[in-house]
Amino acid sequence: MSTIVLVGGSFLGAWAWERVTPPLTSYGHELHPLTLTGFGDRAHLGSPDTTLTTHARDITAAIEYAGLREVTLVAHSYGGAPATIAAAAIPDRIARIVYLAAVLPEPGKSLFDGTPAPVVEAIMETVRDGRIPVMSDEVLDANFGEHGLTPEDRAWLRARGVGQPIGTYQDPAPADLSAAQRLPRTHIACAGDPPRPPDGLDMVTLDSGHWPMITAPVALARALDEAARS
Repeated sequence: MSTIVLVGGSFLGAWAWERVTPPLTSYGHELHPLTLTGFGDRAHLGSPDTTLTTHARDITAAIEYAGLREVTLVAHSYGGAPATIAAAAIPDRIARIVYLAAVLPEPGKSLFDGTPAPVVEAIMETVRDGRIPVMSDEVLDANFGEHGLTPEDRAWLRARGVGQPIGTYQDPAPADLSAAQRLPRTHIACAGDPPRPPDGLDMVTLDSGHWPMITAPVALARALDEAARS
């Protein structure tokens, strides 16, 4: 059995893992799905001061407060950034980082620093009250390849999803992430995602779109089980 901490991507809270937790539990793992500040049942805590650093501290606090060790830290999409920062702060508690279609932060840079200027400008035009709104069908279909979200999946995601605090994309990562980079790391790529440059990590490809916890929970549970046991 492994201790698995689950961190969702933009707009998501612990609720996003509801379909994958039953099969993962059946493998015997201890699961801790997290809700970061500003999302899910913590939406009311989000503010213009919510940053990437805030979310990294959410993760470290959850792991330390629960006394967790030998953690398999699973991070989806945006969640890869705060999870990496958190792992760098408490590497002695982390057994492996599993990046699920995830972003890897660059030391000393924000997520916007590595994003083409026209894309940043387009995102900033959508910001309302300090948040990037949950994606429309047009944005989903234009940017996430064969994502596999049914109309029912999209409705479920939007009913619970909350806008992303803009500060999380503007806040730079620490200049030194080497403690996280020395940990065992696995990247689970989603076949339906647009191609991306290789990141040099151990790579596993899952036959799913960008949100496999919603569209392919059984296959994802199997892949996470294998990563946690490796």
